[in-house]
Amino acid sequence: MRPPHVPGSESPPLSASGPRWAGWAAGHLLALLIVGLAIAGGAAAQSVSASVSAQQVRMGDTVVYTVTLNGGRGRNVGAPLATGGLRLVSQMPSLDATTTINGRTERRVAWVYEAVRPGTGRIGQFRTEINGQALVVDAVTVSIQRGATAAPSQGGSAPPSGGGRELFVRAEPSRRTAVVGQQIVVDFVLYFEPQIQPRQTAPIGTWDAAGAWREEMEIASAYPRQTTLGGTPYEAVTIRRIALFPTRSGALELAPMEFTVDLIRTDRSFSNDPFAPFFSPFAQRFEDREVTAPSVTIDVEPLPDGAPPSFAGAVGQFEMRTTVDQRRVQSGDPVRVQVSISGDGNMATLEAPTLEVPAGLDAYDPREERDLIRTGTAMRGSKVFTYTLVPQGGGTFDVPAAPWTYFDPTDGRYKTLRTDPVEVVAEGPALADAAPADGPDAPAALLTAADWRRAPGRPVWLWGLLGGGLALPALGAGLFLAARAGRRRLAADTPQKRSRRAAADVRDRLASSRALTGAPAFVEIERAVRTLLAERFGVSTRASVDEVDAALAPAVPEVLRDRTRAVLAACARGQFAPGLGDPPGVVADEAEATLGALDAVAPDVARARRRRRREPVTA
Repeated sequence: MRPPHVPGSESPPLSASGPRWAGWAAGHLLALLIVGLAIAGGAAAQSVSASVSAQQVRMGDTVVYTVTLNGGRGRNVGAPLATGGLRLVSQMPSLDATTTINGRTERRVAWVYEAVRPGTGRIGQFRTEINGQALVVDAVTVSIQRGATAAPSQGGSAPPSGGGRELFVRAEPSRRTAVVGQQIVVDFVLYFEPQIQPRQTAPIGTWDAAGAWREEMEIASAYPRQTTLGGTPYEAVTIRRIALFPTRSGALELAPMEFTVDLIRTDRSFSNDPFAPFFSPFAQRFEDREVTAPSVTIDVEPLPDGAPPSFAGAVGQFEMRTTVDQRRVQSGDPVRVQVSISGDGNMATLEAPTLEVPAGLDAYDPREERDLIRTGTAMRGSKVFTYTLVPQGGGTFDVPAAPWTYFDPTDGRYKTLRTDPVEVVAEGPALADAAPADGPDAPAALLTAADWRRAPGRPVWLWGLLGGGLALPALGAGLFLAARAGRRRLAADTPQKRSRRAAADVRDRLASSRALTGAPAFVEIERAVRTLLAERFGVSTRASVDEVDAALAPAVPEVLRDRTRAVLAACARGQFAPGLGDPPGVVADEAEATLGALDAVAPDVARARRRRRREPVTA
């Protein structure tokens, strides 16, 4: 067979074996193959499913019934029959949207039902046909309770009036009334109609809630959920979550928060168009919108009267645990007691329990560490207080249980937890404060000695024996006075004791830094350096690097001052520009070496300062 020939044509007739005829046939065959694959792909799998916006409602509430058809638009698509306490609001669908991706068609159709009687409402079977295949979805039941519609969490159940009904954001607090210190979780929820597809959101500017402590939380899931407002179906997604803790009673005003939304918008006119699968790319456009969550007011009540003395402002629900690293030590060795408090309150403001320690047992201010869990629907966490106890002599020291009180807003009353009692058994002679050779104000060694070695106190009663002629009553009086003086020395807060406390703190912080990573390790190293500088050279712990250098000059050699500046600079880089400097272990080693060198020159600095004070001032 030959293709038709046009008389007068300049081109000769083509035979069936000619290249142009083969190309024509191959092109048509390929086109038919592509169309066949597209049709087969669209009809490969047909399915239908249904869901309701809520399975338990109150009288007057609305329920959105949504069916999703896959593989085609379906035939005879209509609202199922409602029985029991449900009534179909309108046969007209509140949603009818069709999308086609890679040749596969999906259609979503929704109707609104109203709860009119208490009991069990029933939405009957949904039936349709897709590409000749009959599909059925089982009936759905909804429980309807008596009473008015439950109060919405924010601003009513209707969308905003006027413009902006297709896309808006709301601040939805977990409660509208609270007491001072009670946690309030605020969700910022973005609502949008089905033709809107948000891609990305970001807050604009800053946000404030004056009169409340604020903590940012993490959102585990950002998938949209179906809901209905005022009979209109929406999809909703939480885009920001904040935990607030009111610090004063009265009206807590949450300021408006602005967001920018990057979205894809589909033209409504294409929803029911049978040719939408071919033209849907032209029905979508990218937009940037700005939306604002209106301000919200929360009523904050004061805490009730009757708080015990051990209450320091903690509000929430808490648990307590006490651990001790060792209970039998030598006199002068530290015992560390850890008190861990966990719960759902504001961990940042929790105060430590007050331990009552007996005489002869020195207690240092506790070190604090906190850990926050920012996921979930409420802020939780723990705070650990580490106490350092140092026995000043041999014996048994009993630290009684310490009360710690919090207010539980769930029960509306104060509750008290207690630490475990601690018994410390120390062995060895009593520690006395030997006067240093350079004068009564010279500090004791901090880092140059591997272990503390304290010279025993000079027994005062020996002078009585050397008196030789004193009567027995005089000797007894001398012994009594000597014992009382010894107890006073043990209880007194002397420069040497302060120096020992600082030494223990420096060593502990350097050791802690080696067990940490990242910014927390550099924080501990910097605190260790500043503790030694404050104790040995009187430098403020808040001094800048330049102020530290000026305070050390000229008594401290320039090379050592440069090393000190370098360590502080490395700590700053590690905290605020991680990854740009040496790792924490290297910086900790250099800090320990630098502190040892500073500790060695500290006595010379102290003597130089005393000489300057004694020198007369010349005109």
